[in-house]
Amino acid sequence: MTDNWGFYERRSESEQMRVLVNTGYKKLAPLAEFDELLSITINLYPVRAQNRSKSEFIKQLEILEGKLEQWLKETADAIYVGRINVSTRLEFYYYSRKDRINSGVISAWMKENWEYRAQHYIKPDPEWAFYLYILPDPLEELFVHNAQMIYALIHKGDNIREPRHVYHWLLFREDEDRREMETMLEELGYRIEREKEGSPDNGFPYPLVISKYEDVRLDTVNDRVRELYRLMSGNGGRYDGWGSVMKLTTVKRMRFQIRKFIDSLQALIFKKSDSHRQ
Repeated sequence: MTDNWGFYERRSESEQMRVLVNTGYKKLAPLAEFDELLSITINLYPVRAQNRSKSEFIKQLEILEGKLEQWLKETADAIYVGRINVSTRLEFYYYSRKDRINSGVISAWMKENWEYRAQHYIKPDPEWAFYLYILPDPLEELFVHNAQMIYALIHKGDNIREPRHVYHWLLFREDEDRREMETMLEELGYRIEREKEGSPDNGFPYPLVISKYEDVRLDTVNDRVRELYRLMSGNGGRYDGWGSVMKLTTVKRMRFQIRKFIDSLQALIFKKSDSHRQ
């Protein structure tokens, strides 16, 4: 089984959850032998208070996460399936075989490896009900894709805070639904991109491309996708994704220009060398 981690945000009635889940078990769950759910919860208040910077705070939690995963894998052959982060706590979730690990062993390890308060429990979950609960629904799957796209943009040097035209692709079952939606979208501040062609899909032969001028921070994109997804779901349409041109950071632009200059210079040198040999 190949791990396939996805990140998304979910709003409950009382709090905002940031969920990291291993969707690699989606088609396999439940695994009959791994019928116990193990949860370890970290109180974030004292951890945050003892660290001078956000980076130190995150690093300390990442170290714990890595050590905990390795120890539970070696000790109990436990499967790490997900993590939930809210403002006050961080929760780790595993599935293990029955009686492979007990509360006393976990308490002893945490006492040795973690100086702050933590809680844990082990309970039967043969149907993997909790895992199914944290799997993303169709809208949250779009959020997972958003996070992956934005991470890729950042990795390539995009300044995601800089506004640009962000394009969204929509599909409709009926042309009449598409025309009605155009009016509604324009009233909401979207621009209809009539010169850009979308690609029809089975059952949705009428594409529509729209845009909005804004940044591509994760919160911005998720809010926009949520709005469009709900509009499409109730009006005979389907949301089909988004895209934008990159806006490189100053450093990346300088590196790109330097690289371009060097490549041009090398091409000129090679051209002169070839002419001399001739």
